Amino acid sequence: RLGVLHVGQRIEEQADFEKIYKNAWADNANACAKQYAGTGALKTDYTRQRTQWGLIMDGWNSLIRYYKNNFSDGFRQDAIDLFLGNYSVDEIEPASPLHVKKDWKFLALPIIMVVAFSMCIICLLMAGDTWTETLAYVLFWGSASFGTFAIILYNGKDFVDAPKLVQKEK
Repeated sequence: RLGVLHVGQRIEEQADFEKIYKNAWADNANACAKQYAGTGALKTDYTRQRTQWGLIMDGWNSLIRYYKNNFSDGFRQDAIDLFLGNYSVDEIEPASPLHVKKDWKFLALPIIMVVAFSMCIICLLMAGDTWTETLAYVLFWGSASFGTFAIILYNGKDFVDAPKLVQKEK
């Protein structure tokens, strides 16, 4: 209809046009995904040409999306809700629903868990003078990392960055 191809021509027969078209499509997908999910789109290399590196990047982007979606993306949904009019600002209410005091555990527990897990791995790699000494260190740091992980898991909803303006009914 736009006169790009003649009647009877197929896109698959036009290698240069197909490459440009697929790249434009993948670039558009990346732009949309970055706005909504915070990372580039998954499987764009499949649109261009599937590679091993693309598969690795899809896994990396999936991990980043998981982290962002659960721990640092509530503000993005709040901004979308405010922009779309799903939340109306109450001029009479002096306190902002966005301002929520964070407890000390939100910073301390993840740091303690990472340090304890790292120390456990270091103790495994750098053995002590005796196997009992090494076992004691590994058990101590392993139980410390497991304990902090259990506390974080138990208080999981407190660590999630949920939207604060519009609460969905369950």
